[in-house]
Amino acid sequence: MNAADRLKSFLEGIDGYITAKGITPTKFNTEFALAETLSLDDLEKLTQDECFNHAYQLYQFADHVSQERAHCENVIRWCESSLMSIISEGLNSGVWDQYAKHDVKVATILRSDDIASKINDWKLTAEGRLESIKNREYNIRRKADILIEKGKRR
Repeated sequence: MNAADRLKSFLEGIDGYITAKGITPTKFNTEFALAETLSLDDLEKLTQDECFNHAYQLYQFADHVSQERAHCENVIRWCESSLMSIISEGLNSGVWDQYAKHDVKVATILRSDDIASKINDWKLTAEGRLESIKNREYNIRRKADILIEKGKRR
């Protein structure tokens, strides 16, 4: 099995577990965006129930984003584990100058091994996505908290 198939199998195993346990979050819904993009005028006109309803929608959206964050983290962990195996094999091959720096050895392996290079690309992509997702999840939960507080004051 090639690296892409192993990663796919790994992720499918995790998704299968989550589905079997019945803990899958709500699928994305366009109503999530409506709750997030309310103008200040619209916010002022919301009733208490509407504040709570929109907050609920935002929490569902945050759960959806959280699932995406976990997916990226799982990809990163799998990539790191796979890279460590490939790199340790390469380092133990005995073709290295004993005075070469570890970083240089790793970079050489990543450059010369096509599979390691591809896995490293996947890892970098997942890390880049993760940074955006982390901030997004926090901001959505914060907006939901604000609506909850606003609803309490009504």
